[in-house]
Amino acid sequence: MADVDLTGYSHSTEENIEIEMEFRMLPLDRVYPNPNQPRKIFDKQALDELAQSIRENGILQPVLVRKIGDRYQIVSGERRYRASKLAGARTIPAVIRKLDEEQTLLAGLIENIQRQDLNPIEEAKTLRDILLNYGLTHDQLAEKVGRSRSALTNRLRLLQLPVEIQELVITGKISSGHAKMLAGIKDPLEVKTWARLIIKDQMSVYEIEKRIAQSRTAHVSGAALKKGKSSMSQDLHIRAVEDNLQELLGARVRIRHGKKSGRIEIEFYNREDLERVVETMVSLCP
Repeated sequence: MADVDLTGYSHSTEENIEIEMEFRMLPLDRVYPNPNQPRKIFDKQALDELAQSIRENGILQPVLVRKIGDRYQIVSGERRYRASKLAGARTIPAVIRKLDEEQTLLAGLIENIQRQDLNPIEEAKTLRDILLNYGLTHDQLAEKVGRSRSALTNRLRLLQLPVEIQELVITGKISSGHAKMLAGIKDPLEVKTWARLIIKDQMSVYEIEKRIAQSRTAHVSGAALKKGKSSMSQDLHIRAVEDNLQELLGARVRIRHGKKSGRIEIEFYNREDLERVVETMVSLCP
């Protein structure tokens, strides 16, 4: 089937920017997935069901693509693309937009967030990649994806969990609510212990939050008997400062406090993430 051109334009009166959009029925063999697509896991049964629906009814919603050379890269709609291939389709309805790399990644992320297609770890990794590659601040990215800054930071903190715990989140054995609670624990061994309890006892988020709070209270109370009330108060203050710094910097922070001196440790993923943390610290200075 030949391409069908239905070219239209949408206008932004606020910014006076003309955005070209074009609808076509594209040959399926000229369309390909974006290797940086946020979503990595596709449920086989759900794809089979969508493919059957496409055989009977066709595709009701076009995919969004951008043209690269003589081919078209998917911006959003890879699931529909995959199901179309399974259904034996030769063409696919598509809206073509002129988008750069940042706009492409953001568009795919936003659509998946709105459709709740991403697992929490996929979403966190994509958010991190956007921050590292495009120089956005947490506030700027939060605004673009329609999240509060604290919600975005909490999502990013999931990447501080041990890899095996992240896998449990990806497979749905641990919910994002559970993961958020576990991300607040600094000791990896303790995180793994709580994760096993969550799965073994089928604990709700409320139950695990209560158990962790009780455990911390008992730990602090026991430490207070040995160290005295002033030391307990100091420990609680340090923990509060750590939490505040983590919220501001979007990175794990540890404060090591000795008898005469102390140090602050800030974790980062790579050189770009280090630069982001430094820039954030500089921006906070008057």
